[in-house]
Amino acid sequence: MPKLFQIIEAIETRLPLACSESWDAVGLICGDRNETFRGAVIGVDLTLTLFNEAIRSKSNLIVIHHPPLFPGGRGITKLMIKEGEDLQSLMLKCFQKKIAVYVAHTNFDRCAIDGMVALAHDLGGTATSRMWEVPRDGQTLLKKLVTYVPVTHVKKVRDALFGAGCGNIGNYDSCGFSSSGTGNFRPLDSATPFLGKVGELQEVEEVRFETLLVSGMEDVVIQTLKFAHPYEEVAYDLYAVEQQPPALGLVWGLGYGFVAELKKAVPYSVFVKRIKGVFRVKNFLTSRFTPKSVRKIAFTPGKGSSFVKSAQAQGIDVFVTGEVGYHASIEAARSCLNVVELGHRESELYFLKTFEAWFKEWGIRSKAIDERLQIIL
Repeated sequence: MPKLFQIIEAIETRLPLACSESWDAVGLICGDRNETFRGAVIGVDLTLTLFNEAIRSKSNLIVIHHPPLFPGGRGITKLMIKEGEDLQSLMLKCFQKKIAVYVAHTNFDRCAIDGMVALAHDLGGTATSRMWEVPRDGQTLLKKLVTYVPVTHVKKVRDALFGAGCGNIGNYDSCGFSSSGTGNFRPLDSATPFLGKVGELQEVEEVRFETLLVSGMEDVVIQTLKFAHPYEEVAYDLYAVEQQPPALGLVWGLGYGFVAELKKAVPYSVFVKRIKGVFRVKNFLTSRFTPKSVRKIAFTPGKGSSFVKSAQAQGIDVFVTGEVGYHASIEAARSCLNVVELGHRESELYFLKTFEAWFKEWGIRSKAIDERLQIIL
C-alpha cells in the first residue's frame, strides 16, 4: 500500500498548492504524511457523515473542497470536543483516529480542467475557454519567464517548462521563443560549476528562452526550471504581461469553470431539465430574464458574482453557478443574461466526481459522498 504522502504528491501534481488564491488554506491540514494509506472518503465539507464513513470503511484520508481552517481567524481556532456536529470536534476526532484531512479548494477550481470538460459534455456542449475575473489594480493574469540555457540542455529545460504548464496561448500549447548568444560568468571558491573552472572567466554559447505562464504558477515553474537546468545558479527573469489571455483555450491554472457551445441551440425549458438532471437539483434561483433558446453557456462553481461581467462580455445565454446575490442577478438580467443559481454546495458536485475518477484511475480505494442525497456515488 502507498504512503499518504504519495497520494498527496499525486494530487498536487495536478493541483499545485501555488495555484490557490492567496487567501485560501489548502493542502494537508490534519494528519501524518508518512502513514500508510488505507482508503479515502471524498466530500464537499468536513462533516460527521464523512467522518463516520471513514471509520466504517477503515479509511484514513478525507478529501474535502471547503477549508475548515482559514488564516486570519476566518476558521476554527481551537480543537475541543463539544456537543453536536461542529468543526472543532470533527477535526479533533480526525486527529485522534489518525484520519488525515486534505483540502483542495481554489487550486482545484483553477486546475481541474478535466472535470470541467466532463461537466460541459454532460450539459450537451464542448468547453472552449474558461471564465476569469477582471484583475485587481497592479495584478496581471499572465507572466513571461526568460531564462538562459546552454545549448546542450535547451530541449530538456524547454520541455520541462511546457510540462509544468508554460507556453499556453489560446488553442496552442508549447509556445516559446529562443535566441542564441554568449553568456559569461566566473565561478568563485565555493562554487561547483557545471561548466568552467573556479576563478576563471567562462564564456558559454547559450540560448535565451522565453515563454508565458499563469500568475500564481511561479513557484511551480521556477522549481521545475531549477530541477531541469544544469547550472548551479539559474539566471531567470519574470515580467508581468499586461494583455488579457486569448478568448479561446483551456489553460491549466488560468481562470475558473468554463465557457461552452452546445451542439445545437435548445429551448430554455429543455436546458433547464438538463441542468436539473446533471446537478441533481429539483429547483434553483434564476434571474428575471429568460432567453428563448440556449446555445452558449458558462459555469463557475461556488460564488459566481465576480464572473457576471465576464459572462456578459462573452455573450453567454445562460450562466450556471452556485450563487451571485440579488444585485448581480439584477445586473445580469438588464444585459439579457440568464443566471442560474444552483446553491453553493449543489454547484460543486463535480468536485466529488472528478476526485472519484482520479482515484479510480490511480487504482486506490475511495468513496465519494453527496450529502444532499445521503448517498455514496
